[in-house]
Amino acid sequence: MSEAGHSWSTSQASGERTLRQWRELVAETFIACNITPFAADDFNASLTHYAFGPVGVQEVHSAGSHIERTREHIRRDRKDGYFVIQQRSGQVVIEQHGRTAIANPGDCILLSAKAPYSIQAQDHFIGLSMSVSNQILQSWLPDPECMTARTIDGKAGWGRALSATLSNFPETAPRGLALPEFVVVEQVMAQLAIALGTDTSPATRHQKALLKRLGETLSDRHREPDFDPSQLAEQHGLSKRYVHLLFARAGTSFGKELARVRLESARRLLEDHRFDCVDIMEIALRCGFRDSNGFSKRFRGQYGYPPSTYRQRLEGARAAG
Repeated sequence: MSEAGHSWSTSQASGERTLRQWRELVAETFIACNITPFAADDFNASLTHYAFGPVGVQEVHSAGSHIERTREHIRRDRKDGYFVIQQRSGQVVIEQHGRTAIANPGDCILLSAKAPYSIQAQDHFIGLSMSVSNQILQSWLPDPECMTARTIDGKAGWGRALSATLSNFPETAPRGLALPEFVVVEQVMAQLAIALGTDTSPATRHQKALLKRLGETLSDRHREPDFDPSQLAEQHGLSKRYVHLLFARAGTSFGKELARVRLESARRLLEDHRFDCVDIMEIALRCGFRDSNGFSKRFRGQYGYPPSTYRQRLEGARAAG
C-alpha cells in the first residue's frame, strides 16, 4: 500500500537559504548531487515524494540547472539503485558511462545511482522519477549498467507503452487501485525491459569500445604495483562492479588481463638484448610485479620456462645464429 508522501517548494524558503535547502532536500529524499542553477537569483523548484509498493516515486519541477553526481557523492551516500525517469516537460541532456541521451517530453531514461552522471536542463523542466532497487531491476535486466543514459522514445513502440503507464502516476500517492501496487511496478519493469531490449546492438558496441579503453589504460599503468580495479573504474567514471562485468562478458577478468599485460611487457624486455644487464628481479619490478618468485611462477605458466631460462635460451639462440 502506498504511503502518504510529502512535498516541498522553494516558495517555503527565502534568500540564500533557498538553494541550500533545496540541495539538502534532494540529497535526503532523492540522491546526493551538486545542483547549480543557471539563474541563481531567480531559482524556483518543488519536489513531491511518496512510496509506491517496493519503489519510490518523485516528481521534480525545477528552473534550468546543471545537476552532477560525482564519485565523492557515491562514496558518501552509497546508494546503489536506479531511476526510471520520465520527462514530463522541458528538455534534459543526461550523460553517464560515456553516453549522452536527450530526453524530450514523454521520453524515458534509465539512470544508475552507482556511477557518476550529469543532467543539464537549460530551461524549466518537470520530471517523474521512479526509484528502483538494484535487486528489483536485476531481476528484469541482466546488465542494467549498459542500458543507462539511453533515450527511450515515448512516442513509439514499447517506449510509448512505458511512457503511458508512467503518465498515470500523479503528484500524490494514488488510491483505490484495482490491483496491488507491486503488480503495477512489475508492469513498469516489464515495459522498461522490452523497450530497452529492442536496442541491444549499440550496447554491445559500447561495451566493446569501453573494454578497449580499459585495455589501453591497463597497458599504460601496468607498471604500477598497486594498480587495482577501483583505480581503473575511477579513471573511466565507471563503477567497480561494472568494470568486473565488462571483463567477465569478454571471458576474462581484471586480474588475468593485468597479469597478461605485465608478462608481455617482461617478455619484451627479456628479448631485448639492451636489457641483458638488467637482472630478473629488476625486470619484475619494472613490469609491476612485487617479487621475483611470483613473477617467475607466472612467467613459466605463460611461456613454459622461468624467466632466467627463457633469457638463457635466447642468448644461446643469438650465439648460434
